[in-house]
Amino acid sequence: MITDFERAILVKLCQETGMAKAAHLPEHVLVHRFPNLGHRVKKALGKLVSKGYVSRHPTRNEMTYQLTELGIEECRRMKERA
Repeated sequence: MITDFERAILVKLCQETGMAKAAHLPEHVLVHRFPNLGHRVKKALGKLVSKGYVSRHPTRNEMTYQLTELGIEECRRMKERA
């Protein structure tokens, strides 16, 4: 089970990547989408990674994040409920 804030991060990740499994999103993009909540965003991303919704990909300059199959399924479920 994920929290409402983790769900908000997941929704933003889904929107920014178009739910494409191969798309990677830099951490700073998500941090900028939630002003004044940078620490919470980073913590939520870590929890989403540990729960299997998101995977981490280090790049030369920064960390990027990618949806997993579980994350994509959750995005689809949330979209159907809306």
